[in-house]
Amino acid sequence: MSNKEKKHEGLDRYIILAVMIIVAAVSIIYKLAEIQIVNGPKYKEESVYRLSAQGVIYPKRGDIYDRNGVPIAGSRMGYSAQYVDVRMPNSEKNRMLLELIGILERDNKKIKSRLNSIMDINPIRFKTDNIESFIKNIVLTQEEAKYIITADQAFQYMRDKTFEIDPSYTEEEAFKIMQLRYEILLTQPQLNNPLTLAEDISVDAMSELEERSSELRGVSTYIKPYRVYYESASLIPHVLGYVGAINSEEMEALNKEQEGVQGFVPYEASDIVGKSGIELGAEFLLRGVRGRTFLEVDENGKVTASYLERAPQPGKDIYLTIDLDLQKVAVDSLKQNIERIRRMGGKKNFGDANAGAVVVLDVNTGEVLAMASYPDYDPQVFLNNNSEAIAALFSAADSPLINRATMGKYAPGSTYKPLVAIAALESGVITPNTKVLANYKDVIGNMVFTNLEGHQGYINLEKALATSSNMYFYKVGVQTGIDNIVKWAKIFGFGKETGIEVSEAIGALASKEFKKKYFGEDWYPANTAMASIGQLYNDFTPIQIVNYISSIANGGKKYTPHLVKMAVDNEGKIAYEGSQEYEQLPVQESTINAVKKGMVAVANSNDGTAVNAFKDFPFKVAGKTGTSETGREATSSSNGLFVCYAPHDNPQIAIAVVVEHGVWGAYTAPIARDIMAEYFRLNEQKGTTKAKDSQAAIDIIW
Repeated sequence: MSNKEKKHEGLDRYIILAVMIIVAAVSIIYKLAEIQIVNGPKYKEESVYRLSAQGVIYPKRGDIYDRNGVPIAGSRMGYSAQYVDVRMPNSEKNRMLLELIGILERDNKKIKSRLNSIMDINPIRFKTDNIESFIKNIVLTQEEAKYIITADQAFQYMRDKTFEIDPSYTEEEAFKIMQLRYEILLTQPQLNNPLTLAEDISVDAMSELEERSSELRGVSTYIKPYRVYYESASLIPHVLGYVGAINSEEMEALNKEQEGVQGFVPYEASDIVGKSGIELGAEFLLRGVRGRTFLEVDENGKVTASYLERAPQPGKDIYLTIDLDLQKVAVDSLKQNIERIRRMGGKKNFGDANAGAVVVLDVNTGEVLAMASYPDYDPQVFLNNNSEAIAALFSAADSPLINRATMGKYAPGSTYKPLVAIAALESGVITPNTKVLANYKDVIGNMVFTNLEGHQGYINLEKALATSSNMYFYKVGVQTGIDNIVKWAKIFGFGKETGIEVSEAIGALASKEFKKKYFGEDWYPANTAMASIGQLYNDFTPIQIVNYISSIANGGKKYTPHLVKMAVDNEGKIAYEGSQEYEQLPVQESTINAVKKGMVAVANSNDGTAVNAFKDFPFKVAGKTGTSETGREATSSSNGLFVCYAPHDNPQIAIAVVVEHGVWGAYTAPIARDIMAEYFRLNEQKGTTKAKDSQAAIDIIW
């Protein structure tokens, strides 16, 4: 081949190569143009969607301990299943959902669907008359709604048209599919708002769902913390409370309450919140803040990558003021003594004692050391989501969910007499040595009053408190006047909330205003006489009563009773401490001392109404019995109350006990005795001093 031909052949090769390069370049340029110019907006939108879809990292709720660090509530990690709706043929979707339901049923999990409250099968029927909105939801055209009247017609329509469920499925299988499809129809679950299929599934169920992720399109699992109540929780169900899914009203209220608070992250529809007790009262401390992630997903709705936007913040751990050892004694003694009182028989005892409450307060800090309410319940029921058991608790005749220590309202009976004494002393009506004729019968305000203690002659304040003389306080109360009594009752905290962290009732205070408002009647001296012995319209909670006794014990310092000792963050730093500030009440020391002397006589003098309860104690206890009439004494027993503090010369704790239908106040004193013995470690010093040795305490019946 000549040199000319060789040059020509080489040139042809360069031309071909150049053409190939140009064609490739044009192709690349065309593809880039198609991607960036023609389909650019579409791809950009998809990319943004994939990166801006938010995922949730659920935070750990704060743990709860007693004052000594004994765990009461905690958290454990578990798995949940969720669904994001993915487009696919109905036949494929129905088959997939039925397999999904089968996996969950084998794990003893049921799909929660609003269809269950509307329709049932075996036989097919409507469970409600309000089906108009349901029909509108399932029809493809509103014109067809008028042709669906019966449950059979609705069932068949959903099967054939709404969800196109294959005829080969049984009615039971079809209904299972309908339940899930109906919930999907209502919620339209997307990546930013997935449908929760089941909570707290097993590891086996989680593994199967993940292993079959390519078949179960749109289904995924995630880890989240779940509340745990330890065995100790059964001792303080009313103090602890329970948690549950937030509802719209709670979400609105909680978000409004924290509106404007720096760093507050609003609650969302899938949050778990406290429903009662300290779970509710310390919600903002216990609550963790959920984390956020950006998610990327594939065409099946599966998360392929995630990017952390905000790390989750765990809730703060709470240390209660409660001493669980003391709490156990209070709980056990309350139950045992209610049963004992029921079995005792005797005059005016109908054997109907059935409920009660105990509160133990540190008189120098306002800390609640024990708080028991009976009947009680197992808070674990609410974590198990046992709807039947929960419904039974709410409908129970004996109201076990009510915390009688803060929500129960009782006439205080004679436990109110120290307050009347304070009002009389501060008003100058009496001195500690003033003697009043406590005769058997007398006329007060055109009404005849009798003294259950019989004819006592002329007695002073100490004797009147020791023997719980009604006639003394009828007369002294009328001389003092209802306005002065109400004034001092309010100073000591009656007629208003104490400020404790859990729900509490205000109660009622017998006064001219109360009678006029609720009965439209004027006030008479006889009304003052009845109010002066803790009857008539007086209705107080045990927490109010014990706080008033505590204020007497410590010399007139009114603390805010509290259950939270401190809160600790995840770094171990104290984030909150219960306040020990107090209000110094405007009561003279001489007044307090005179009342204290009478209360000491209650449990120590020969004619004291509670002398037998504490006669073998190594120190003196100051107390006051109370028997409160309910107005139904012809067929049921009166309520029994007892209050006390100890030691008399250096008070540390105050106790209030109420037993519904407890007959007499002295019958309830053994409960306080057991608590005192535990607190002061008397059982360790000289044998047992508990309820089995306290039968003698019930020999006095006032």
